[in-house]
Amino acid sequence: MSLLIKHKRSFTTYFVIIISIIVFTRCINNQNIKQKKTYEVNTIVTDTVNFNQFAGSAVCSKCHKDITNDYFHTAHFHTSQLSSLKSINGSFQGGKNNFIYDVGKVVSMKKERNSFYQVYYYKDKEVVRRRFDISVGSGIRGQTYLSWLDNHLIELPVSYFTQVHQWANSPGYPLSPIIFNRPVTARCLECHSTYAQTINYNPDIPPAFDGTQMILSVSCEKCHGPAAKHVAYETNHPKDSIGIFIVKNQNLPRQLSLDVCALCHSGRLQETKPPFQFTAGDNLSDFFEISDAAKKAGIMDVHGNQLGVLSASKCFQLSKTMTCITCHDPHKNEKGKTSVFSQRCISCHSDKHKNIAGVSNDLLRSNCIDCHMPLQESTSISFLLKKNAPPVSAVMRTHFITVYNDETKKFIERSSLKKKS
Repeated sequence: MSLLIKHKRSFTTYFVIIISIIVFTRCINNQNIKQKKTYEVNTIVTDTVNFNQFAGSAVCSKCHKDITNDYFHTAHFHTSQLSSLKSINGSFQGGKNNFIYDVGKVVSMKKERNSFYQVYYYKDKEVVRRRFDISVGSGIRGQTYLSWLDNHLIELPVSYFTQVHQWANSPGYPLSPIIFNRPVTARCLECHSTYAQTINYNPDIPPAFDGTQMILSVSCEKCHGPAAKHVAYETNHPKDSIGIFIVKNQNLPRQLSLDVCALCHSGRLQETKPPFQFTAGDNLSDFFEISDAAKKAGIMDVHGNQLGVLSASKCFQLSKTMTCITCHDPHKNEKGKTSVFSQRCISCHSDKHKNIAGVSNDLLRSNCIDCHMPLQESTSISFLLKKNAPPVSAVMRTHFITVYNDETKKFIERSSLKKKS
């Protein structure tokens, strides 16, 4: 009898332990679920990303009107659009619509009803014409134009260079011969659109695209992940304020947040998987590697590799939390607002700036940018404006944050001139 009681006690003890383990495991799992809901990475990842998983910015706007209304004015949103008189920055007026390559060799920009064309003339005879179908680039620095050729996209030879307000030879395009068959790669569209469905993708040949399954602009879903599932859930659960099946970038771990921007702002990347499979919340290294050419050249240009340049800065290296969205509000057009960016500098560098003779402390605090992130010429984006003339480089701010003595001197000089005037 005592033996039976002893076994019963042992069984009860084991039962209590097992129940405790189950309860503890459930608690841990519930905690993990709560953590997942902060950015919902795992719940939206699928084996293959496809067009049907996207909702479109117009749908996002129904619930996020204020945010999207701001976002629709940003360079990201305008980085690719269907070509129209509104989206093409260059002029089609006579005398302003030509790019002269050589004597007798001219490409003219023509408007015919509701279509627009680049037409190559040799000795006043039309040789070839291609339609403007897609305008690539916000126009802040310039635009390049794409044309459909069956299911392929080609880059047109003439671009628009905003810096000088005129038509120019497309970057990297030869002056001779004048060609209209330069293929557009999937990698180009990965940075200038949200999604483009490839047809029988083969990395060794120019890609074909399904134009009916393409989402132009770098839209909401480029940074928050495909949203069709999110929209379906929220439509059926309008009182749920958690916002699941969508990526919330502010809740991502630092590296994953950086990876969202690094897709297009970390220099040359070489795909290791088919295009458009990386989405927000993924590890970029699972889909790309830095190309050997970029490694050997150590490319750190102010255009295209902003993250690489930023990563070399002390501001970034000494911080455990700094990401791109620490300084940039991706939902707003803040171009040229040096005081706005300067306030974000001051949020970390709250100590008083050392005095500079002739410059007020208020001015120093309202413009950190000109001295510490000056404009520089790009080594990768330049335009030829005419034959035998040196190329003109696009100018943009460096993300290498440091003290630039020459720029500081210029800043002081400008400040002094303003005081006198």
